[in-house]
Amino acid sequence: MKERLRRIDFSILVPMLLLMGLGLLSLYSAGRTTQPHLWVKQLLFYGISIVLLLVIGTRSPVQIFRKSLWIYGAGILLLFMVAFTPLGLKLGAGEGARRWLGTRAFNFQPSELVRWTTLLFVSDFLGRRNADQVGMHEIMITVLAILLPVAFISKQPDLGMALSFLPILLLIPLIKGLNWKWVAAAVLLVAVAAPAVWNSGMLKQYQKNRIVDFLNQSENLKGKNYQINQAKIAIGAGRVFGQGLTGGTQTQLSFLPVKTTDFIFASWAEERGFFGVLLALTLFGIFLSRVLAVGRNAKTLGESYFCSGAAFLLGLNIFVNIAMAVGSLPNKGMVLPFFSYGGSSTVSYFLGICVVMGAAYRAKVL
Repeated sequence: MKERLRRIDFSILVPMLLLMGLGLLSLYSAGRTTQPHLWVKQLLFYGISIVLLLVIGTRSPVQIFRKSLWIYGAGILLLFMVAFTPLGLKLGAGEGARRWLGTRAFNFQPSELVRWTTLLFVSDFLGRRNADQVGMHEIMITVLAILLPVAFISKQPDLGMALSFLPILLLIPLIKGLNWKWVAAAVLLVAVAAPAVWNSGMLKQYQKNRIVDFLNQSENLKGKNYQINQAKIAIGAGRVFGQGLTGGTQTQLSFLPVKTTDFIFASWAEERGFFGVLLALTLFGIFLSRVLAVGRNAKTLGESYFCSGAAFLLGLNIFVNIAMAVGSLPNKGMVLPFFSYGGSSTVSYFLGICVVMGAAYRAKVL
């Protein structure tokens, strides 16, 4: 055990543990009146994740990268099982969304895991050749490898999760360099595709309603815009020092909806205030900068790409969740890492961190 502990990169582990502690405090307070044991369940998920970290994150990830195609294929199989077998479940209030695999007693959301298996495969595939050897053929394979799980997840439907795969595409300009023609082409493609997607039936009516409500946040405050309105009130009520742990009125009186997942940032801001938010953002910044630093020092291109992609994926979750809470983005149901409750998401991003830790260990010993 001592040997494994020595292999861990504490510059990543320490901010991560601090964030986990803040998250547990927030969950304890947010769930105190409605789900008092929720933080204990999350602590169990953290325990499982730490064990995985000690087992996987303290050894070289070479074998994991060598099996990336098989791991990616297993992830696609899980999405197939969700869509086409009786093991696929519709749970919660997801508008009839079929996103879960297992039974009602034990289930998990494969799409959370598949983001990381896709990143692993793409990183390994692109990392097997030098940047000047990555041509259109390799780029097309990469794009197709990302679009395949996106297509499965879009049909669940879970548009927010599907869009969360897009940061993996940032590996391409990272490798090839940012070409202004690519940027112009991407902007033109979005401009042309957006009206077509809107009118094609690809978006469900409730998804269109979310966008319309987002653009009209001052209207229907007790209806469709109730969630974002209450989140803004909670954040504003926190002021500088917050209302204190278990002292937030919006949180404790349950005016703030989905306060243990989608809007846990609003709960934290209400009870810990500006300085609490600043502390959390600082720890997130330190954590992500260390992940990027591991990528810079990694021994292989594949490991470097994976670390960069991991920072992109985690950074996207952090940005989108906070932006949703303050009303800068529509509510897409993205969790806030280390804060939001969830077994599937927690174990999944910890598995990604395990690979980052493995890359950090390999960079030290070679």
